[in-house]
Amino acid sequence: MDCFAHATIGGYQVATTLNCYSPWRFLPEDRIVRCRPKKHLNPLTYGMTTDKTDAEKVDIEFVYSTTAGTLRQRLGRAGFNRATLEKEVLAHLEKLRNQSESNCLQLTGGLAEAYGETFSLLSFENWLHVLGEAVEAGQTSARRRSRNGDSIANPLVNLIVGSEKRASDGVQPEHAVLGFPCTSLDNMAVALLEVTPGSARCELDVTSFVLHRGDKAFDDMLREDY
Repeated sequence: MDCFAHATIGGYQVATTLNCYSPWRFLPEDRIVRCRPKKHLNPLTYGMTTDKTDAEKVDIEFVYSTTAGTLRQRLGRAGFNRATLEKEVLAHLEKLRNQSESNCLQLTGGLAEAYGETFSLLSFENWLHVLGEAVEAGQTSARRRSRNGDSIANPLVNLIVGSEKRASDGVQPEHAVLGFPCTSLDNMAVALLEVTPGSARCELDVTSFVLHRGDKAFDDMLREDY
C-alpha cells in the first residue's frame, strides 16, 4: 500500500511525501508515540471523520514533534531565515514576470487574472499577509481539491492554495503550498513560521511507514504490547 508522510507547521500542511520521507529538520529527540481518537487527528492532513463510530476509535501515531520556535532556530542555523525567504520570493516573481511579458508563462482563466493582479499589487509583505489568511482559514491545496475547487472570498488566498501548476516554471516546489512564490521547502517553512506563534507545534507524521513499511525509527520507544 502507498504510505504518506505529512509535515505540518502549527497544524498547517507544509509538505507531504509518497512512499519515502526524510526527517528533514527533525531530530531523534523529537519523536513521540501517542494514542488518540480519530476525531482528534489533524483534518488538514487526514480529512474530516464523518462516521461517529469510527471517530471514537483510537489510533496510534508515530510523530516527530517540536515547537515553531525550535524549528525556526534549526532553519536559521542551516542558513534559512526571513532574508533568504524574501530573496527567493522576489527572484521567483521576477522570473514569472519576465516569462509573462515574453508570452512564455502559460496561465489561463482565474489563475491568469490572479497572477496579473499579483504582479502589480503584491509586495513580499503582502504575500506573507495572504499566506496568514490561508493559514487562519485552514485552506490548503489538498483541502481545496477535496472540495472540487471550491474557492473562498479572497482570490489571492485561492491562488496560494490552488492546485494549478505553471507550465514553464521548470522546477516543481518541494512543498505543498503550491501557489506561494518559492520552491524550497526550507524557505516555505520560514514563511509559515512568520505567520505562526512560536509555541505552536511543528510535526512530521510517519505513522504509515512504521505500521506498514517496517520503518524502525521508533523501535527503541516501543513496548512489547504495541
